[in-house]
Amino acid sequence: MLVTDIKRKTKNGIKTGFYMQGYLKRNLDGVPEFLKKEWDVVGIISGHGKVGTGKSTMALNVAYYLAWMLAGGKMIDEEYEKGKFRVKEIISPKKPIRFGMENIVFTPEDLMKKAETLYKKYGPNQVIVYDEGKSGLDSANAMMSINKAMVEFMQRCRVYHHIILIVLPNFFKLHEDYAVARSLFLIDVYADKEFNRGFFSFYNELQKEKLYYFGKRLIGVRARYAAAKHNFWGKFTKWMPVDKDEYDKAKMKAIKDLSMTKHDVKYKIQRDAAIYLTQKYSNMPSDKISKELSAVCGEKISPRSIRYAISNITKEKSSEIE
Repeated sequence: MLVTDIKRKTKNGIKTGFYMQGYLKRNLDGVPEFLKKEWDVVGIISGHGKVGTGKSTMALNVAYYLAWMLAGGKMIDEEYEKGKFRVKEIISPKKPIRFGMENIVFTPEDLMKKAETLYKKYGPNQVIVYDEGKSGLDSANAMMSINKAMVEFMQRCRVYHHIILIVLPNFFKLHEDYAVARSLFLIDVYADKEFNRGFFSFYNELQKEKLYYFGKRLIGVRARYAAAKHNFWGKFTKWMPVDKDEYDKAKMKAIKDLSMTKHDVKYKIQRDAAIYLTQKYSNMPSDKISKELSAVCGEKISPRSIRYAISNITKEKSSEIE
């Protein structure tokens, strides 16, 4: 069925609304009322353990529909006839629909900042998509980062009552607290046997919990995602509520910045180790090292910075360096 009153360009001209599977729409319709009870909403969109399945597209579709309803949009007089949902009337939002590129983040650090920024700017009940799809979530460091970010987010940002959609390749990589207890639903996106994209399975709170606990015991992605029955399945289109090129550029920039950050951390460790070894084998005091390095680097490096760099190198690290 077509949802919202957004105008989109197609090969056949301008169309109103975008396609969303009827059962998915009905499961999302209760979110605005849920937020009024001062809860926050966490939804997970996974990619069946793979990248490139279309999970970002699905997340953006869900996010826009939720933002449209929060702005006051309604679809009334629903009917179910011969397996098809129909809507007789669409009530347009009275408030601005607050969803665009400013609602999308790609790192755990940006998630926290964005939640606070949107709250200060627009108030509670904002929609945020956290897309970790191409940032190496399969690595232990990345998973530690996102789980740590979620701990901080839940502690500091619960009062904002936002909607957070977490996009990641593998649902089972997420920590149990957020995969099971804190999330409201799971949408797993996948391709069919002919590698055609555009399919998804929906799991409510109960089925999501069963999937996680039973699936965790199994080996292999296919076996895990088959550990519990979905509530329903459906299709989705490749339409996006934001410019695809702009979205891809922002995503690639985030990945590049993340890579640079990892290199910066590596170089900082090497610098601290070099300063540690300089003091150890030359017996130069911190103020002397500070003066010499300042002269070589052409900028002021305080003795306090030298002492801090030395303190960062533990005995265990120093023995490895030696």
